[in-house]
Amino acid sequence: MHKPEAHFRQRLLEKLYAPQYRFVTVEIGMPAGHKSQRMREGCFQLGQKGCDALNLADNPNARVKMHPLAFQSRLLQAGPAFMDTIYHITCRDKNLIALQTEILGAAALNIAAVLAVTGDAVRKGPEPAKSVFEGNSLKLLEIMKQMRAGKLMSGEDLEQPIDMLMGVAYNPNAENINNETEKLLRKIDAGADFAETQPVHSKDAFNRCVDALAKYNIPQSRFPVIFGLMPIISRKNGEFLNANFSGIHVPESALKEFDGVDSKEDREKIAYEQSLELAMHFSKDGTNNYYIICPFTKFDLTAKIVEYVKFGYSHVEFSDTREIRQDMSRQVETPERCKPMLVGLKSGS
Repeated sequence: MHKPEAHFRQRLLEKLYAPQYRFVTVEIGMPAGHKSQRMREGCFQLGQKGCDALNLADNPNARVKMHPLAFQSRLLQAGPAFMDTIYHITCRDKNLIALQTEILGAAALNIAAVLAVTGDAVRKGPEPAKSVFEGNSLKLLEIMKQMRAGKLMSGEDLEQPIDMLMGVAYNPNAENINNETEKLLRKIDAGADFAETQPVHSKDAFNRCVDALAKYNIPQSRFPVIFGLMPIISRKNGEFLNANFSGIHVPESALKEFDGVDSKEDREKIAYEQSLELAMHFSKDGTNNYYIICPFTKFDLTAKIVEYVKFGYSHVEFSDTREIRQDMSRQVETPERCKPMLVGLKSGS
């Protein structure tokens, strides 16, 4: 297990490895068409609330969306980057040549990290397409490692090495968490710098995951795992995710809270409070890295969650000398149902 060399995307690297820095990244869905203004406005809204990075997904669930690199280009046109970008590259649709081209394009657009994913099966989506799968996430890590050393897979030299961190996926909802954690170890051995998890929707799933990471000696201090949070905005939404998205499990106890709740405002209040409860549970176990998946285009809801996760329960004082210290002076109201957990956090219990 290694800590990546310091020159690889220094800002993101320092945030991920700082012991008490509260790192927040948000995944946004790419537009289904070629217009992106609403999504870009949402990104700036997230940044104003303290978001450190954006996750740009690559046609998840085998559905056609705008190319994330085109979206990144539009973001850069709007002004200097105030958040880092973690770009998902899936092996499903690309051969070896295309994968290397994607990585070069990402490097040209100041992408800080690539999340290497094998990809959902084509049959998950509606397109009459064929899978490529020339490699899997381990192969993509091998390609990136070679390009970080300044060479293509053919052995030809690059003009200069790429400068990006390498991330991987980790599924806390896997039926066999030991097998999943052994897969993570293989990814770490292949050079991964950090992992992001599928959304966690229960404290039990999180606890099981933390226990597995401890069993296999994968401490956050040596290999950051960024835990996923995805607000559920209705019972129908949660049931759809359970039926259609691999690696996601929303328990009945979470869905039941929406029964009999008719107003949009009340449903979003439940989504907000459920997310904060989980985030505070993560923090109680020493986790300070959060990967929030924005549901649909619910930027107002997601921005509220970002702000609270970042600033709302500052039970530790961050005093790192680097220029990444957090402003803990912001006051964010704690929902009533979360206040007992806040007391526990402040007392260290």
